Amino acid sequence: MTISELIDEISAIDAIYPGSVNEVAPQIYNFTIPEHEKLIVVLSFPTEYPQERPQIIQVISTDGKIYTDEKYIERNVVEMLGRIFNPGDVCIFELLTELMEALESYELEHEEVKKVEEEKSEERKIKEIVKKVQKLEIKEPKPSVDPLAEWTVSDPIVDRGSTFIAYVRHVESVEEAKECLDLLTTDRKISRSSHNMTSWRIKKENGVQYQDFDDDGETAAGSRLLHLLTVCIH
Repeated sequence: MTISELIDEISAIDAIYPGSVNEVAPQIYNFTIPEHEKLIVVLSFPTEYPQERPQIIQVISTDGKIYTDEKYIERNVVEMLGRIFNPGDVCIFELLTELMEALESYELEHEEVKKVEEEKSEERKIKEIVKKVQKLEIKEPKPSVDPLAEWTVSDPIVDRGSTFIAYVRHVESVEEAKECLDLLTTDRKISRSSHNMTSWRIKKENGVQYQDFDDDGETAAGSRLLHLLTVCIH
C-alpha cells in the first residue's frame, strides 16, 4: 500500500467520523474515538502498511475521572489490534468500531463502580455521624430555678454611697449552706455586687455546731456577720 492509499483510508474514516483524525507527523495520526471523544489513540503506520501492522504509540485520556488507567486501556488496544490485524487488509475502521463498543462497556462499568463507591462513601459518612451521635452525652436541660426562692430579703440600706441588702434563709447542713450560697450568687444583680459577704451557723441535734464566714474582700465584714448570727440565734 502506498502513502497515497493510506491517505485515502484516513480520508474515508474522517468522512465517516468528521474531525476524528489528526495527522501529527508523517504517517503518525491521532484518532479521537467517536462517541468517546475524551480518549485518543496515537498510531504510527509503517511504509509497508497494510502488509505490516501499525504500531500504537500512546493512548491519551483527557478525562482522568472516566479513564483512570491509561495503561490498562492501552494494553487492551494493543491486544485488540493484534487480533484484528490481517496482513494485506486495512484495519483502522474495524479497530475504531470495536474500540467504541469496548469503551461503551468500560464506561458503563466505570459508572457502576463509581456509583457503588459513592454509595459506600455515603454509608461511611452515615456511620460516622451515627457514631458521633452515639458518643454524645444527651443532657436534659435543668429546670429553671429562682436563685432568690426561700430567701428572706431585707430592704436596701444606703450609707455613704454604698447599698447594703441582707439575704437570710434556713439550712440544715454545711453542704446545703454552700449550695444555697452558690445558687444565690447566680442572680444577676448579686453577681455584680462589689462584695458578697457571707456567714452561716449550724447547730445539729447532738449539740455539735458548725460556723464559718467569708469577707469577700471586705475586711472583717464576714466575721461581724457571724457575730450577729451568734447574738441573734442561740
